[in-house]
Amino acid sequence: MRKKGKSQKQIHINWSKVLVYGALLLIILFLSTYFILVLSAKFSDPTRQNGSHQYLLSKSTGDFEKTLVVIESGSGAGRKISEIFLFLTNQSKKESILVYVPGWLYFSGLEEDFGNSIALSSFRYAGDFLQEGRGIEYAIWQIGQMLGTKVDRYIWFSPEGVANYSGMYGDFSGVEDKYREYFKTVDSDILGDSFYKLNMLASKYSAIDNMVHLGSMLKTQSDVFSNMTFRQYLSFWETFNTQVAKTEAYGIDLSYYRYSTEDLSKSGGQIWYLNTTEFDTVYRNLISKVVDRSLEKERVRAEVYNGSGVAGAAKQFGRKIENSGCDVVRYENAPSTTDRTVVYVSDKEDYKNSLEIVTEILSGSFDLIEGRPAFMTTGDIVVVLGKDIQQMYSF
Repeated sequence: MRKKGKSQKQIHINWSKVLVYGALLLIILFLSTYFILVLSAKFSDPTRQNGSHQYLLSKSTGDFEKTLVVIESGSGAGRKISEIFLFLTNQSKKESILVYVPGWLYFSGLEEDFGNSIALSSFRYAGDFLQEGRGIEYAIWQIGQMLGTKVDRYIWFSPEGVANYSGMYGDFSGVEDKYREYFKTVDSDILGDSFYKLNMLASKYSAIDNMVHLGSMLKTQSDVFSNMTFRQYLSFWETFNTQVAKTEAYGIDLSYYRYSTEDLSKSGGQIWYLNTTEFDTVYRNLISKVVDRSLEKERVRAEVYNGSGVAGAAKQFGRKIENSGCDVVRYENAPSTTDRTVVYVSDKEDYKNSLEIVTEILSGSFDLIEGRPAFMTTGDIVVVLGKDIQQMYSF
């Protein structure tokens, strides 16, 4: 009698499902790798490597953000700073300011180190001349001195960084100025050429291109310097369009004639200095729109006295305090020099937010006293600068 064999089971493979699941798995693996690499990527930050971040950069965490973007051009001995942009935004107040600074502007006050004034374009070179390898820190410090402000974050594009960026996103020629309609200016319709480079960088940003050109994107960490994380850097470009379009945006173009004073150089050529008085007038009018409401309500009156031995320090620090949204009613020399900076405040709670501004500008290096100094003052906050601020002038 013949035995019946076991029936063999046939396996049917649904190849379409295999392909779909396989594709999904590859996408998940790619995205996981992408985000792991992005989260682990870091920029070189000279300010942290040398410990200067504590007095070059702010540590504020409020709604008001200040970002500095510096762009270099050229190569070798011809390398120079070509454009600087200061972008200030307060999302809760829906207000933004964009300041353009051309590289050809001169800044007075550096004659003691170099024998004459130097153009902003040479700030990095000048810093490397004074202390090799510290040119970026020096430039950030002098830009802060020039504009009378302290920034939270900076992005520094080397010429290689700009080239790598354009290599990822394609040719920048003919990029439409998509932001012109959003910006109001205090002068005239002058935003086109001056703001082109930042418009170029922001408008061409693409998260898809970042993924497609992952290797090139990660290469930017060696061509760009920043105190941001890589994710913060990508987020800045990703949200720039929204920040401009959804806020009341104002533009200040320092290439405009009202912000410069013409003079002759020692070689006989014409040079243009920043007219800080004119700039401060316009800037302070706009900054009042952007600063946090809690600071506005305090209506602080501050005074700054110089007991540091650093010539002009009271005016420099007073200017930064005023350009941060506080009212400085007096700055002059202290009755005598002192070793340590002291801040007197009439009431810490009443002037809490104003005190935070002063703290940021002084980098936390001071003694705090609730009360008034021995000499006659009338301010709500009185700053007496000591010799300890000389560390901020360490270049």
